[in-house]
Amino acid sequence: MDNKEKIEALMKKVNISYEEAEKVLEECNWDVLDAIISLERKGKVENNDTTTIVKLDDNKEKNEEKKKEEEKFGGIGEIVGRVFKFLGKVLKKGNENHFEVRKHDEKPIRISLTISVLLLVFLTIPSVVLLVIGLFCGYKYSLSGPKINYDGVNSVFDEVAKSADSVKKDFKQGYEG
Repeated sequence: MDNKEKIEALMKKVNISYEEAEKVLEECNWDVLDAIISLERKGKVENNDTTTIVKLDDNKEKNEEKKKEEEKFGGIGEIVGRVFKFLGKVLKKGNENHFEVRKHDEKPIRISLTISVLLLVFLTIPSVVLLVIGLFCGYKYSLSGPKINYDGVNSVFDEVAKSADSVKKDFKQGYEG
């Protein structure tokens, strides 16, 4: 179909002048359906069988926009899903990384961070007491794991161990002296 035939077909379908049909077809790269949709959106087309399809298309677009907006704000299900996804990531990292307990050059005892945190949360007093007793018995603590830098935390653990050794030496000297 050449351009003149497209102009005539558009004129018959939507009842517009030759100049209007030519102009809208040029704007729509000579696509008749796009031209009809463009005219419908501009409100230049009467309601007939041709425009009914376009109106259904508009409703479809509105429904898609509404779905996108619902996804954007999310419902309670999406929020719960995000919470579980976050908890899953935290548990995965907690299981990949470890709290290590070692004495001198012995092989360290490694406990996953997830279990360590659970022990501290649910058994706070016994856990803290055991950690302090361990410091005075010569045990040292550290964190290890892939892709995470624990240098700051491990340096704090080293300083605490040095402080415990210092207190132990002072107590020993005071007791002997």
